[in-house]
Amino acid sequence: MSTSEPISSNHDGVAGSAGQAQRVREIVIVDSAIHHYADFVAAARKGLIGLHFCADGRAAMRMAKRFRADVWMVSGELPDMSGFDLLDMLAEDIEQSSVDPLRSGSSVSLGHLDELVKSRVYVVADEYRIEDEQRALAAGVAGYRVRPVTLDILTVAGFEAPATSVAPAQRS
Repeated sequence: MSTSEPISSNHDGVAGSAGQAQRVREIVIVDSAIHHYADFVAAARKGLIGLHFCADGRAAMRMAKRFRADVWMVSGELPDMSGFDLLDMLAEDIEQSSVDPLRSGSSVSLGHLDELVKSRVYVVADEYRIEDEQRALAAGVAGYRVRPVTLDILTVAGFEAPATSVAPAQRS
């Protein structure tokens, strides 16, 4: 699969609990190993998050040109390129602190740009390597995570994680 499409999206873009409305957070996962993200898929099917998969770097570049997500998770190794090379190519398109009213997703007050996380992009790997973590942080991403990554990534990114009974996926 080299295209990306939302797994689930409710028509009003809102999820809520106890009558309180909250905007659904949009997450883009750039990884060919979709099975590592079963809890994200389950949450998307419940309408708790908007989820978009890109199986390779080319699909991610197309996605970044037309869509603004709240959080990006990029595998360090992709079928067609290194995830780190992809980050360099996407730098202008996935800058989360800039305001672009023509794209959906995060909108930020110009008066508070310096108070925000510059990026909500995370590099994801199968195993921890200090060299990869240093390379990721040098690239200006928000963090380096080792699988399995859970919905708690939203809390780390500064958002409220959806209240859900979705259990984290078991590692295979």
